[in-house]
Amino acid sequence: MMKKRSASADNICAVAVVHFSEHGYDASSLSDIAAQAGMRKASLYSHFAGKDALFLDVFADALAEEQAFMDSCFADEAALAEPGGHQAGALYCDRMAQRYADSAHLRFLLRTAYLPPSPLRVEVGTGYEALLAQLQQYYVQSLTRLAPTLSSPRIDLYAQAYLGIVDSLHVELIYAGGAALQQRHAALWHILSDSLSLSTCKSS
Repeated sequence: MMKKRSASADNICAVAVVHFSEHGYDASSLSDIAAQAGMRKASLYSHFAGKDALFLDVFADALAEEQAFMDSCFADEAALAEPGGHQAGALYCDRMAQRYADSAHLRFLLRTAYLPPSPLRVEVGTGYEALLAQLQQYYVQSLTRLAPTLSSPRIDLYAQAYLGIVDSLHVELIYAGGAALQQRHAALWHILSDSLSLSTCKSS
């Protein structure tokens, strides 16, 4: 859950997530963020001790936002998916490109995770790895439900492959997007689905 903040602090964070997502940590300016939030820089310091504190608050917001998005994708999947295993984790990947376009939080999160600021590398790494661990847990639960005949080692293997697909799509979103993203998504998902089909047939 996101922690309680004042309305002014929330406004600062809403401005800061867009600013950080566009400029990164090093090139971002607290003076610019304060001005865009409609206050003096000195007033910003009454809410946050400095750039690191603000950045980490925004990062925590981004993690919480992506966690909520992930929750909704897998909840929808549980309600809609057919047995067989081929669609485990599909909604999260299918919705990723549009979410990246719509969400400054995701753009900030990925930029920060793949290019973490040196002073905050440990905090960023710990938070992002925890998010990926939750994603892996959701995928394992989904695949276990949809393909109950698969062994635990095979499910764990597919979970690692799924995280590899997510990682690849994230990289494409950051550096390319468009047709390249769609082609990579289709190719990797095709390979995963074919492998799952063979595995579920053999284990039936």
